[in-house]
Amino acid sequence: MSYLPCVGCGWCCLNDQCTDSMRRHGYLPRCPELSWDETAARYVCRTMLEGKSGDAVRHNQHAGLGCCAPLNPWRNDVRNRDK
Repeated sequence: MSYLPCVGCGWCCLNDQCTDSMRRHGYLPRCPELSWDETAARYVCRTMLEGKSGDAVRHNQHAGLGCCAPLNPWRNDVRNRDK
């Protein structure tokens, strides 16, 4: 199966907190590590940006392998949903 590239729409993280986030923060309705990058116009996961300590998170979340939910409705409407 080939996946579409991740566009940083936030659909995954805003709808279902990952296990890495739950281990770090406990269950929350929204992951506090998800942040809107105004310059890139996409969401980013701050834990994945933590250099060496982010390696395990990137591995666990299959970062770089693409979007596993290509039919999600947000793919074609990437915007800051915190507003």
